[in-house]
Parts: sequence; C-alpha cells; structure tokens
Amino acid sequence: MAGRFFPGEADELARTVADCLAHGTPAAAPPKAIISPHAGYPFSGRLAGMAWRATETARPARIAILSPSHQHAFTGIALPSQDRYAMPGFDLPIDTAARDLLISSDLAHVEDAAHDREHGVETQLPFHHQVHPDTPVVPLVIGRAPDEQVAAAIDALAAMGDTLFVLSSDLSHFLTLQDARKHDATTARLIETAKPRDLTGAHACGAAAIRGYLLSDHGQGSRLLRLAMANSAAVTRDETRTVGYGAWALFGVTDEILLPDHRAALLKAARQALTSRITKGKPPHLDTDSFAAPLRTHGAAFVTLQKDGKLRGCIGSLTAHQPLIADVVENTQKSATEDPRFPPVTAEELDRITLKIAVLSPSEPMPVTDEADLLSKVHPGRDGLILSDKGRRGVFLPMVWDSLPEPQEFLGALKQKAGLPRDHWSDTLQIRRFCAEGFAEANYPS
Repeated sequence: MAGRFFPGEADELARTVADCLAHGTPAAAPPKAIISPHAGYPFSGRLAGMAWRATETARPARIAILSPSHQHAFTGIALPSQDRYAMPGFDLPIDTAARDLLISSDLAHVEDAAHDREHGVETQLPFHHQVHPDTPVVPLVIGRAPDEQVAAAIDALAAMGDTLFVLSSDLSHFLTLQDARKHDATTARLIETAKPRDLTGAHACGAAAIRGYLLSDHGQGSRLLRLAMANSAAVTRDETRTVGYGAWALFGVTDEILLPDHRAALLKAARQALTSRITKGKPPHLDTDSFAAPLRTHGAAFVTLQKDGKLRGCIGSLTAHQPLIADVVENTQKSATEDPRFPPVTAEELDRITLKIAVLSPSEPMPVTDEADLLSKVHPGRDGLILSDKGRRGVFLPMVWDSLPEPQEFLGALKQKAGLPRDHWSDTLQIRRFCAEGFAEANYPS
C-alpha cells in the first residue's frame, strides 16, 4: 500500500511518521496494547502517531499487529509465509518463532492472500519501525474467527513474554458527521467500560481484535486511556459521508497511567466543584469536551475529603459509567454533602479540607475456597476488595492497608463494614478485587 495509504518514498515516509509521532506523548507506564487507526495518513496518521508514541518506553520482544481483513474473505487467522516486510527505506523482520507457535497450536495458519494489500497491517509498520526498530512483527489478519480463537492466540503470544499488541481499527464508516460522532461515542463507551461482547463491526472494523483482547486472560481487567478521537470530515470537509478514528492505550491492572498534568487537572476540577457547591450551592459548569482526551475516558473514582488529617467524607464509583472528569466532580460533591457518616461540609471548613482521588481499575472476581485461601491470595497494600454476602456489601480501597496492614485485620474490618460478623464465612460470600491509582492535593499544589 506504499504510495497509497502512506508515502512510497523512503525519506518522505520517515518525515511523515516523525511528524505524526510528534503529536503524541510517552505514556506514564508502558502499555500492554494500543488501539491504532489504519486509514491513510492524512486522515488518521496523527492518531496512529499518538498511539505508537505512547509505547515509546516499552521494550517489547515482539509486536503483534491484529488487523481485520479488508480484501480477502477466509476463515480463521492468517499469517504470511515470508520472513520479512520490504518497506520504503527499511525491512521489518517477522517473528517466525511466534508464527510457528501459533500454527502448531492450531490458532492460526499461513494464507498469503490475506496479507496482499492489507492496509490494516501495512499502515502500522512505519510507526513500528521508527518507534521500535528491529523488533520483529507478528502480523495477524483476522477473517471469520470466533472470539475464543482470537483470545487464545493473544494469550499464546503473551505467554512468550514481552509482547506488545497493536489492535488495528477505524471506527464508524460512511455516516453523517453528526451520526458518526454519536456512534463513535457509543463505541468509546463500550471499549472503555469493558463491554466487548456488545462491540460489533458496525462500531469498529477491528472489533474482532478488540473483543479478543479484552476477553483474553491477558487483556481482562485492562486499564484504558483514551488518547484521541477524530473524524475524516476534519480533512475532507465533507460531513455527509465520514469515517471515525480513535486511539487508546491499554495497561495492566496495577499500572499507574495518569500523567502528572492529568492528576493536577482532576484535583483542580475537584477543588473548584467543592468550593462552588459549598459557597454557591451548585457545582460549576462542567464542559467535558474542554478537558484532555484521557480525562474523558470512562472511569471510576473515589474522592476522599480530609479535615486536619482526619476523614471528612468519602464517596465514589466502583464501575466506570461516565467520563472520569465527570465522575470526579460528581463524587467530590457527594463526599462533601451526602456521606451519611458526616454533616455537610460548611464554608468555614473549606480551607482545612484536603482532597484525595483514587482512580479504580476494573474489578474482577476472586475465586476462593475459604478464608485461608483468600488471605493467601490477597496482596496487602495493592488490592482493594469488594465483599458481598447475604444482601450486604463492603468496600475497602487499597489505601485502607495504611491503617490496617495485616490481612486478617483488613478482612475482619471489611466484614464489619458490610454489616457482617468479623468471623463470618459462607459458601455464598463473593469477593472482587481491584487496584487504585491514588494522588492528593499535597503532591500537586495549585
């Protein structure tokens, strides 16, 4: 596709890719995967550059690019037979060991026709070369393949160690600009709230790769960060027939993913919401679109108020259901006025109150056989727990370990918070585990 989707002359290609990468920023932690668009570079190259730039600090042993098949109908997942890509100005090696593993495991097969003129793979390769030179590629084109097969292939590559996954996908196709924006907003919500089963090809042409990743053992529980969203109308000026694009970075459950500027912006917005609610009786107007794309990612957050170092209110969300910035602003106000343990905050208290924010990872079930099994599996200092049984529920953020450092003590207090005896146990008791990224005003003074 050289000369069509991207420049065919080596120097021009290198310059174009460098310009696209300049729009991005290295992520706070090396992502495990990215979602990167694959249209012609004038349309989506900037977003692809942002996705790939996020991986700058990663040191992968291989990079697996998962693309839909745009030109060739087939069943399964296809690999090429050759051992290199010949690109303008460089060659890129194919990881033949990874290819052999997938073939021997009956998770993929060789079918060169699937790779002929497949821009979903080829548009990613110049970014691959410039950010991670000499790192071999595992190019996977997905035909008619069940989600379980895609997930199994991802887990097999992850088991080889240090594999970076690139999920190549555009968003809506050939809608009016107004309809496309609504459609792509729905797609972003499905991706960011981990509802892969609801994601179809109408949402994203690379839906199979995204679904497979989020359903895989390797990808379940991923923390996601939106990097950018755009539409072809910005280039063509045609609002009647557009294509949508998006870029995301996906991280491990324990990774801290917010850059210092993002943390500071969340704390500033929380402080403004607190001051306005208490002094004026209403929150400030929140223009979600005015915040950086990562803060518009659907996210769940707890906001804690402390007065003179003591708890003065804490309320939050356990699951992502709205943009992170909106969740922080809403829960700041609730912590100040709706925590049943405390009276509403007064204007006289504002100067003595400090704010802490905890952004939660998705929670996942924690299968255990008994209390001893639970205590052996919990990670003190890292894990937040949601305990539910007999119609009751208790939640402890990871920060609670600071005051309850012993697992037995932590679990007993959690049961009490749920309204259960400290020694309670039953076959119906359920535990979910999550992590949290916490930060406070003391670390980011305005």
